Amino acid sequence: MPRTLRGKLLASMILITTVAALLLMVIFYLRSSSIIQENYIESLYSGMQQAGEQFDESMSEVYHLNTFASCDENVKEGIKQYLEKDAEEELWNLSELLHDYVQRCGSINSMYLVIPEKCIIATSQEYPVYKPNIEIEVLEEIADAGKASICPVILEDPLRSGSEIYSFVSPVTDEAGEAYAYVMSNILERDLYYRYLDKLEDEKEKNIYLLDSENKIISGKSNERGYLKHEQSNQEICVSYTTSFVNCRILAVSKKSAVLADLRRMRFFLLAVFAAALGVAIFLALKISNAMYRPIRALTRTAEQISEGDLDCRTEIVRSDEIGRLSQEFNHMLDQIQELIARVIQEERLKKGAELEALQYQITPHFMYNTLNSIKYAALLKGEEELGSYIEDFIELLQASISRKGAVVTLAEEIHLVGNYMKLQNMRYEEKIEVIYQIPSEVQEYLIPRLMLQPLVENAILHGLDLKNGKNRITIGSEVRDGILYLWVQDYGRGMTEDQIRKLLTKKGKKTNGFSGIGVANVKERLTLYYGEYGNLTYESSKTGTKAQTSLPTYKEPDKYVL
Repeated sequence: MPRTLRGKLLASMILITTVAALLLMVIFYLRSSSIIQENYIESLYSGMQQAGEQFDESMSEVYHLNTFASCDENVKEGIKQYLEKDAEEELWNLSELLHDYVQRCGSINSMYLVIPEKCIIATSQEYPVYKPNIEIEVLEEIADAGKASICPVILEDPLRSGSEIYSFVSPVTDEAGEAYAYVMSNILERDLYYRYLDKLEDEKEKNIYLLDSENKIISGKSNERGYLKHEQSNQEICVSYTTSFVNCRILAVSKKSAVLADLRRMRFFLLAVFAAALGVAIFLALKISNAMYRPIRALTRTAEQISEGDLDCRTEIVRSDEIGRLSQEFNHMLDQIQELIARVIQEERLKKGAELEALQYQITPHFMYNTLNSIKYAALLKGEEELGSYIEDFIELLQASISRKGAVVTLAEEIHLVGNYMKLQNMRYEEKIEVIYQIPSEVQEYLIPRLMLQPLVENAILHGLDLKNGKNRITIGSEVRDGILYLWVQDYGRGMTEDQIRKLLTKKGKKTNGFSGIGVANVKERLTLYYGEYGNLTYESSKTGTKAQTSLPTYKEPDKYVL
């Protein structure tokens, strides 16, 4: 948002004009889109209704003709003669009767006479005139269709494997009402499409389907078969019409983008109108802002003088309109600048004090190292080599825990620090603690976070070993499996309860600079920080001892760590 009155006025007028023009464009577009869709749906539904009525009328004619053929005495007599004589000549006579029926109705492509007792079908076609050895499953399917309602059904063509036919099936019954044959009037799928669906096609992108009462595809633009699985989206327009006689449904699915293509071409015209309105708004805004900008030039000159360095200067507020408010905010801004300068000066003083304090803290570790080294050399001069060795081990541990450099070390260096720690612990306890190292040489070059094993060893000594009962052995081992480095510390002491393990993994370490205050929870947190889900620490315990195991990726390059 502009800060000057002129800029605000100019921006406001342009914004109002832009929003109004855009709003009108959107309303016009949405309303036009709605009208176009409504007209399209109405027109398409009218055509579908007309096609559906024609389809119903044709299917009614086929149904009645098929029913009449099933009751034709000549057909029944021909079937009877064939069943008695089993003569091929009778099949030819039946084929001619069927052919005559096909000629009466232009919607029928072929007719079949199915005789289940002989597993044979006579046809109205010139070839084949009949087909013997029809499978029982096919005959049963035709028989089931003959028991259904007046609606036609989609059946597998018994004469052509792998193809389907749309048929009316009527039973031929004896005097007792038992069906002993079936008459089928068949209609080709492509004939249905070109007679009733093709006329509904236009330049719009859409799919037309003829579906039965079970939503199975009878005919369509493509040769798609089976049940229609279609979920309408916001980008489609679906229109359907259900016929009354055969209860079939005509479904049209059109893309909105194709229906609204003409409307979208009008966007260029709407954009031109919008650009013209925006140009007029800018011209008027410039004229009005120029007229209102003159009174604030004096304030601008005052601001220029203050920008030269005179921060004690303040502008005089003589008006209560926008110019007066601008002057008031300008004075307030100067006050804030002065407060900010004073705050920066104070922060600089505090920063220097903190730097001096940090330098002072750097003296303490060096003083401790030098003092301990002096004690070590004094012990060596007096012949206390063992005491000097202990002091040297303690110095290494102290340097590892206090130093902030080298957040990761090799596994070999970590084992060395653990060895120093165990020397000090053996000096502390009367009974020597046995440590068994199972560290293959090929894994000693992998990098791990510094002081990761020492807290686990310390916890094993404090909570795991039972020195009174002679359980004073610890095993430290490692191995690599599938690119993961596993490290474990196992004692053979009294074990730990699940509650003790939970508290151990969640208890925070003491805030000290010594290595004894790191804590097991600290190890787990650092594994998570370094490796995320790939770093983990687990505890397993029983009456025979406790095993702490860490898992982390195998890295040899320090740049793998984000420190």
